[in-house]
Amino acid sequence: MTQITGFMLIDSLLNGRLDVFFRAAWYLMLPVATLTFVVGGPILKMTRSSTLNVLNSGYIRYGHALGLRKNLIRRYALRNALPPIITLAGILYGFLLGGAVLVETVFSWGGIGQYAVMAVASSDYAALQGFVVVAAVFSLLVYLGIDLLYFVIDPRIEF
Repeated sequence: MTQITGFMLIDSLLNGRLDVFFRAAWYLMLPVATLTFVVGGPILKMTRSSTLNVLNSGYIRYGHALGLRKNLIRRYALRNALPPIITLAGILYGFLLGGAVLVETVFSWGGIGQYAVMAVASSDYAALQGFVVVAAVFSLLVYLGIDLLYFVIDPRIEF
């Protein structure tokens, strides 16, 4: 199998090797579950509380009183419950990046997290600064994406 991107899942799909794809996905289950458990709880709790607040609001009761379809009411409720959830997901991105450093170290994966750990261990300040710059750029892109999602989700927000 030829290596194109260096990421086994993508390379196996580009080479048409589904057996390699499923094997690589199998080996990703434990690290992905580790990262998911770290950030999944706060997001689920925020989703529940935000959705309950919206469902108990006056305009949802008014929609029920008007006889609107339940699917339409659910769509309005979800749309109004999403902004705090998206904000929390963006904030947790930084924790996810730090968790990825830990997961790469524990599972002995070669990645940018393990590169940063090796840079700290060998006092390679240039490499460490590069990691911080890359992490900062990705964080800024995530926050920009969150702000752009606000414009799509909430029609009250204007430029």
